[in-house]
Amino acid sequence: MMGNLKLINILKESVLSARDMYEGFNEEELTEDYPEGFNWDEFKKLPNHSKRIKYAKDNLGKPIGKGSSRIVFRVDETKVLKLALNQKGIAQNATETSWYGDSYYDDLLAQVIDFDKENDLWVEMELAFKPKKADFKRLFGVDITLLFPYLDNFYNENRGKRKYFHVDQETKEMLDENDNVTHLVDFMMSSDSLPADLTKLNSWGIVKRPYGDTIVLIDFGFTSEVYKSYYS
Repeated sequence: MMGNLKLINILKESVLSARDMYEGFNEEELTEDYPEGFNWDEFKKLPNHSKRIKYAKDNLGKPIGKGSSRIVFRVDETKVLKLALNQKGIAQNATETSWYGDSYYDDLLAQVIDFDKENDLWVEMELAFKPKKADFKRLFGVDITLLFPYLDNFYNENRGKRKYFHVDQETKEMLDENDNVTHLVDFMMSSDSLPADLTKLNSWGIVKRPYGDTIVLIDFGFTSEVYKSYYS
């Protein structure tokens, strides 16, 4: 078991070092003063991407997340703006926007509100709050620490690779029968997303929906193809 846990952590950290770091907000952060000078029409008319990045920095204040490929700003109390910094970020934006309007995954993915339809340079997305492990279990129905071995085995088995991790039969049956897990597996295989990315707590956020709080993926642009093309 300790060997499994060590390998799981190594695999997760290798993916984490490459992915973007938008981790949602602490709820108390929304009470802070915030710049009000951002104008979407003005932003979209800017002639090049460098000017858009400068405009965002000048009018949206300090970024709330930055990785090797994208930088994220809070626009207001409902939305964030993700800006690509390079081709890696463009590829991840393109992946996220490819699910735009897909109602089948509406309760699993943070909503894409608008995006750069010509070059995938930016994405406007639903704002989310940082979850704790207890929040994930309450809203998703399973302990997040159980997901990686299960998803990794499923992914590898269906990609013709050998399984790596032992998952006891009781846990496997419980996860097999959970509708949220089934939905996540379906998205993982449809999008070719990496299990290590889907099972990091900071890939998830709590959003306010009409039917109540929902936990959704807020950073889902990091697929196997993106990893192979830009990070491996």
